[in-house]
Amino acid sequence: MSNTSIAIVGGDLRFIRLAKILCDKGFETWVYGITHPDIPKEAHLATSLEDVGKCQYVVGPIPFTRDGKNLFTPLSNTHISIELFMENVKDSFLCLSVLKKDVIKLLEARQLRYKDLLAMDEVAVLNAIPTAEGAIQYAMENSEITLNDSNCLVLGFGRCGKILAHKLKGIGACVYVEARKTLDLAFIASYDYVPVPLDELKKHLRKFDFIFNTIPTPFLDASYIDLFKKEAVYIELASTPGGIDIPYCEQTGVHYVPAPSLPGKVAPMTAASILYQGIILTMREQGEQV
Repeated sequence: MSNTSIAIVGGDLRFIRLAKILCDKGFETWVYGITHPDIPKEAHLATSLEDVGKCQYVVGPIPFTRDGKNLFTPLSNTHISIELFMENVKDSFLCLSVLKKDVIKLLEARQLRYKDLLAMDEVAVLNAIPTAEGAIQYAMENSEITLNDSNCLVLGFGRCGKILAHKLKGIGACVYVEARKTLDLAFIASYDYVPVPLDELKKHLRKFDFIFNTIPTPFLDASYIDLFKKEAVYIELASTPGGIDIPYCEQTGVHYVPAPSLPGKVAPMTAASILYQGIILTMREQGEQV
């Protein structure tokens, strides 16, 4: 039995599964900002942020915030302001995820100890697997054609883009991958995908049945969207604000599929196990014997 206390604040189904893992591993586990029948009986239900602040480690939701003001609490009606949260966890080590620059500034201004779990390669690479599988699931659910023998475009060749392209290729899709760096384009070609430099993207857009975006920067404006096939399915995997002009998509009837936080929706148990690995690595860095 571990003497280490860990609080989970907010989050989706993967955090309920994480609570179960932590309880099974013998950690003193607290839960706040989540209402769900699957919360393990062994977990303590915190009644306030003061309870949370007594824990040695605090795990925040993914993403940490959606509106920039409150923590992301999709499974609860509890509103937890970022300011109030930070005021109550001064002595805890924070395991957070998907932190925007303004949140990082607040954390550092308060001299809070924290780590962005999804910035860890050990977590982010594994987390890209359920993201990629979920993207493929969404593609199948939103089209009348198979991915096999379809033309698929993956925008971006980061962790998620790499794994998604690999899995699409395995299904039998013709995979095109957009990238900006010449080194990435060389790797894309070596993996037998079709490399697409950004400045040549418009030349190819009319051929794609599926477009998967992993780039969290808006760059697909009307001049790009107008080149989409009428039947094309666009799947947004990037975090807010995403990569496309959503109002123009709605105006023109583009089949836009938002797909945020896929691991927590399509594979919460796997996603929880991945988070647990990241938490354990972080605790060891802090000198814990776990």
